Amino acid sequence: MKLLGAALLLGSAGAWSFLRRLEGQLLLRLGRALLEDLAVFRYHVRVCRTPLPELLEEVLDGGPGADRLWRPLGAILGEKGGDLPWCWRMAVRPLPPPLGKLLAPLGPLLPAGGDPLAAAIEETREELTGFLREETARQAARSRITTALCLAGACLVILVLI
Repeated sequence: MKLLGAALLLGSAGAWSFLRRLEGQLLLRLGRALLEDLAVFRYHVRVCRTPLPELLEEVLDGGPGADRLWRPLGAILGEKGGDLPWCWRMAVRPLPPPLGKLLAPLGPLLPAGGDPLAAAIEETREELTGFLREETARQAARSRITTALCLAGACLVILVLI
């Protein structure tokens, strides 16, 4: 019976650690999706010259980036209309803190389009890549610490109960 209790404690500590790790990965998944979407956005701004509403509806309509940024931007544009910088500000506001702050400078350049916007998108992609690299390292360290604390706590409880 004691062995079963110890196994249950260790299993639940491992499962909790795994869930905490998945929770921490949400920001990274969204950041990677937005990084890919920004590459597509840059291509369509610079090469194809696709209008923003068409780009939002047909090209950037899938994945986590669409759920958190592109669809809300399309909805805000549909409701409020013309003022692209304001619509962009409203769309990036609900993003997790570092992502919204990284994407916010693109808003004032949206009406101009062309090469200045493409250059700003590329700069934003570089900043986002740096952030994702740092966040990946931070998440890995945090995951190791969380797992160690969970398992150590479970072992302490097992020792106390035995």
